Amino acid sequence: MIKSKRSFSLIAEAADTDDESREGKRQQTEQDQAEAEAAAKEAEARKALIAEKREHFFSRLNSYSPKFYCRKRPFTALECAKYGWRDTHLVGKKDAKTCILQCDDCQGKMFVITFDPTIDNPKVQEVAKIYKESLILCHAEACRWRNGPDTDVVYNFPIQSLEDGVNRLQSNAFFFIFTQKRFKNKISKDTSTPSSSPSQDEMKLIPPLQHPLDDLTYSRVCALGVHFQQQRQEIGKPVDTDTVYAAYLLSLFGWQLLSDMVPGIQCDLCCSKRGFHQIKQDETLDVLKEHKEYCPWVNPETADAYSPKVHYSNRDRKICGYEWMVDLVAIEYSLIMRNKLLSLSAREATDEKRNELKQKTYKANELLKLWDSYSSNSSGSSSSSSSTTTTTTTNIGDNQQQ
Repeated sequence: MIKSKRSFSLIAEAADTDDESREGKRQQTEQDQAEAEAAAKEAEARKALIAEKREHFFSRLNSYSPKFYCRKRPFTALECAKYGWRDTHLVGKKDAKTCILQCDDCQGKMFVITFDPTIDNPKVQEVAKIYKESLILCHAEACRWRNGPDTDVVYNFPIQSLEDGVNRLQSNAFFFIFTQKRFKNKISKDTSTPSSSPSQDEMKLIPPLQHPLDDLTYSRVCALGVHFQQQRQEIGKPVDTDTVYAAYLLSLFGWQLLSDMVPGIQCDLCCSKRGFHQIKQDETLDVLKEHKEYCPWVNPETADAYSPKVHYSNRDRKICGYEWMVDLVAIEYSLIMRNKLLSLSAREATDEKRNELKQKTYKANELLKLWDSYSSNSSGSSSSSSSTTTTTTTNIGDNQQQ
C-alpha cells in the first residue's frame, strides 16, 4: 500500500505541539521541585519552632523552686509551665509561703498561696476552682496564653523503640560508672583520709539505693548491666559489680548524671536534681520518690506509654516510664539467655568431640598396655623353656655316667 505524504504544514504543526508538550512538562517539573523545596523548608522551620517552644517550656518548668513544689498548691508546676507561668523565686510580703509567678509574654503576675485542694470542703473547692481559672484569666487579654496551653509541646515518655531504650540505659549507666570509678581511684590514692569519717570525695560516691523492684526483676537488671559492661570493657578485666548494679538501677528509673565535678542525679523530664553529697551517711536514695509526682517516669497518665511486649495481656493499660524499661529489660534478658543457651549447646558439641578423642586415646593406651604385657609374657615363656632344656640335658648326662 502506498501511504499518502503529509504536507509540510502538518509536520510543522506536529513539531510545534511536541515543543509545547515538552515545555509544559519542564515547567511542571520545575513547579513540583519548587513546591517540594518550599515544603521541606516549611517542615524544617516548623521543627525548629517546636524545638524552641519545647526549650522554653522546660525552662519554665525548671524555674520552680522547692518553696513552690514542697508545699501543697492548688496546681502543680507542670500545669503552671503549660500555661506560660514561670516561678520568680519571690514570695509575698505578708506570707512567705505565697509564691509569685509571672508570664514572660504579658508580664502578668499571679500569687499562689499554700493549701490542699483535695480537702472535701466547699470553700476550699471554690478557691481551687478560682485558681484553676486564674491560669488563663491572670494573663493579659492580648496574651497568647489566653487560648490555653500550646498543643505543639508534648509532655510524655520520650522513648519509642527498644533500640533507643537500650542505648539510653547503657549510656546513662556508663557515665555513672565512669564517674564512680574516677572518684574511687582518687580516694584510694589519698592515704591521709581518716577511716572514721567520710571525706568530701567519699560523699560524692553513689549512696545506697532504695527501689520498688522485686528480687527477680532486680536480678535481671544486675545481670544485664554486668553483661553490657563486660561487652564494653576488655576481656578478662574485672568488673565492679556493686557500681554496675547501682548505675543501671539509676538509669532504669530515668536518672542521668548531674555533673562530672558534682556527681548526683537529675531528670530531664521533671527537672528534679540531687547531689550525692546531699545524702547523709545513714540515708538511702529513693530512685522512685525523687521524681516529681507528675513525671512520666513514675506517672502513667503523663507518660502515655504502653508495654513494648507484643504478647502482653494488658497491652492496652497505660504504664509509666520505669515500668516500660522493666519490660525492656525482660525482653533483652530473655534474648541474651537464649543466645547463651545456643552458645552452651555449641560448647556441648565441642565437649562431645573432646570426649570422643579422650575415648580413642584411652583405647590406644589400653592396647599399648596389652601389647606390653604380651611382650613380657612371651620373653618369660622363652626363658622358662630354655631352663627346662638345660635341666633335661643334665639329667641325661647323669644317667649315662651311671
